[in-house]
Amino acid sequence: MFKFFAGFRKELLLLLRDKAGLIILFIMPMVLIIIMSLLQEVGYSSITRESRMKVLFLDNDKDSLGLRIGKGLRNSNFFEVIDSLNGNRVTEKSIREAVKQGDYLIGIVIPKGITKSIRANVSLMVAQTLSGFGMFNPLLINNIPMKNADTVTVFFDPTIKKSFQTAILSNIKEFNYKIETEMVFQTFNQEMSRIFPNYLPPEHNFKESVYFKEVFPTFKKTEEIPNTAQHNVPSWAVFAMFFIIIPFTNSMMTERQEGSLFRIQSLPVSFMKLLFSKVSVYLVVCILQTILMILTGIYLLPLFNAVPLVLGNHLFALSVVTIVISLAALGYGLLVGTIATTNQQAAAFGAVSIIIMAALGGLFVPMYLMSDKMQLVAGFSPLNWALTGYYTIFIRSGGLMEILPQIFKLSLFFIVSVVITFAFRTIKNPLNK
Repeated sequence: MFKFFAGFRKELLLLLRDKAGLIILFIMPMVLIIIMSLLQEVGYSSITRESRMKVLFLDNDKDSLGLRIGKGLRNSNFFEVIDSLNGNRVTEKSIREAVKQGDYLIGIVIPKGITKSIRANVSLMVAQTLSGFGMFNPLLINNIPMKNADTVTVFFDPTIKKSFQTAILSNIKEFNYKIETEMVFQTFNQEMSRIFPNYLPPEHNFKESVYFKEVFPTFKKTEEIPNTAQHNVPSWAVFAMFFIIIPFTNSMMTERQEGSLFRIQSLPVSFMKLLFSKVSVYLVVCILQTILMILTGIYLLPLFNAVPLVLGNHLFALSVVTIVISLAALGYGLLVGTIATTNQQAAAFGAVSIIIMAALGGLFVPMYLMSDKMQLVAGFSPLNWALTGYYTIFIRSGGLMEILPQIFKLSLFFIVSVVITFAFRTIKNPLNK
């Protein structure tokens, strides 16, 4: 045990002497969390908190449809309806110009008389329906043409996403369908009351028969939607833990190239103790990294008006998955540091491979934005397993049982990396270099 602690102390002193390395290990990930959270705050707030988007709105109708659309936009808590520019009432021309210049993303123009056109078409449609029962002269009714459909003009900035365009148009169409449906029932009841004086229309107005409920399943009863902190803190924690491969392999290569590893192994100490004393030091570093990043999410992000991280109640599960992720990262570092022949090879290959696995694992681009084939590939990234484990705890409120698949995969990855490391060292001893 004394030999193990001696090796541990030696590694710790070497690490503490590298001031630049310590800054990269501890400060840079914290800065990344703050910067990325602030950059993504607007995008995530559109999901987690209804941010208000400015919309230019011109209602030339001043009737049911125009009033309903205007009221719906104002009550949605998602739009800030603007009907004047520079103190003047907006016009179709000014709306077009403002959207073209990029000052506003959306402009809506409701044409004059559109509600009257809808009402006339609905009345004609009801009359044609009742003519089938002999209540109107079908020869006269059927020869009356329907009025041409009026056009609601929606101006979109070219940079706006297609999915967002579709959502806006769908909402406007929904307002129109509701009004037309209500008019059909009202007109039908009016005509029936006129033809049959004893007819009593229903007391209740038309109501929707189907409602939609949004549910976000989690492992606890209260439901949550992911925010910037819940995405960035685990993402960059995982990235930092795996990126420790740079100082870790640098330490291995320096010992090999300077001959200190040969001198150490000439002492009565096993290679296993040397190896795990090195791993233990960097395991502590990984755990400290994670703690600092969690504290950044809890205490520093609110100082920048960003959403804070909510830690949850599964601290044991969080501790276990952090240790397993750290071991997986260090196992990969052992493998790269053993196979590489120069410090440049280890640093270049280690950095590039971690970035590739991070990109595939959903740390940079969420998996739901990937194609089906890329999602299949992402499932083989150790960083994706790590991120999924953290997501299960922070977002889905899962415990130890829910993250067992990720713990098993990461543990297996660590074991396989260590086995390959020993096999390679047995076949081709690095000390011969």
